[in-house]
Formats: sequence, structure tokens, C-alpha cells
Amino acid sequence: MMNNYFIIIDSGQSKRFNSTKQKQFIRYKNKALFEHSLEKALDSKLFKKIILVINDKKQIKQKYPEDVLIINGGKERSDSSLKALKFIKKFKPINVLIHDAARPNFSMGLLHKLITSLKKNKASIPVVSSKDSIKYKVKNQLFNLNRNNSYLTQTPQAFKFNDLYNLSINQKNKIQDEATLFIDNDLKNQDINKNL
Repeated sequence: MMNNYFIIIDSGQSKRFNSTKQKQFIRYKNKALFEHSLEKALDSKLFKKIILVINDKKQIKQKYPEDVLIINGGKERSDSSLKALKFIKKFKPINVLIHDAARPNFSMGLLHKLITSLKKNKASIPVVSSKDSIKYKVKNQLFNLNRNNSYLTQTPQAFKFNDLYNLSINQKNKIQDEATLFIDNDLKNQDINKNL
């Protein structure tokens, strides 16, 4: 096992779900939403530690294996991600995967592909091609994006820890995902895993 760490961000306000219930308490297929991701990460045997980032760790009553660590998140997703990265820095990780608990249906095969991709890349991002026409707006004018060159990013996203950590601690703006940091800083050596 390499020095891999898996961070599950589960401290959001469930805006995407249109739910009044906090994300960690939403049930899906008879389990708390985050448990699907947690179990896959544990079953994969790819990670030294799995970090679960939630709003209030006192609300988790269940006991998990000792390689599952639970911490409190921040106000925004990017705050929670940075808190988790600072938390695991003491373990000297090589690779880190960051995952949104709102996406429980990733495959075990994807975890292996992402880790393998980090042997040659600083970042590896799963994407799906858009089946819809995509527009973007500047002021009051609409523009078309070429659907063939457009991707919808997913999680988990995989990174060399030091590269991600250095970008994250210097980031001033709120970000939607960690891939944004690499793109905004025009860093090469990125990989996308299509249609996974």
C-alpha cells in the first residue's frame, strides 16, 4: 500500500439535494449517504487513513475502524478540504483523493485508475462528457461551448499531496473543486479519466 489518503467531504449544507436535512444524515439504499463511500474506500485497501469531514463529529455515534478519522469541517467546501489537508499533513502523505459524499456511486475500478494515474501525473480527475448543449453567459450575452470539448467533473479527484497542499494554502478564493486550483494555476501534468 502506498502512502494514500482518502478524504470524504460531508460537511456541506445539502444545497444540491434541496434538502433541509444535513448531508451526513440523508439515507440512500438503507445507509447514511457517506457510508457508501466510506465502505468502498475501506474495502479497496488502498488507503492508510480515511478522513471523514462533517459538520459536528459529536453527531457520529457509530464506531469505525481506527484508520477512519473524523474531523469537523469548515463553513464552505473549500474550507473543509483545507482543514482535512492540514490535518493529514503530519502523516506525510504521498497521494490524496478528495471525494464529495453526495456522490456515492463511484466504482472500485475508478479508485485503482486514479491511484495508477498519479504515478505519472500530479492530478487525476474523473469526468463525463456532456450529453446536453452547454451555454455560458457573459453579462447579458449567451455563448455556445463545444460539447465535444466540454467535461463535467466528478469526484473522487486524486492529487499528489504536496502539490495540492501548496496550492490550497495559498488559495484566496472559494473553489468548487480541487481541480480548479490546478487549472487556475495553469499546472501541467494533469490527467482526466473519461466516462467512468
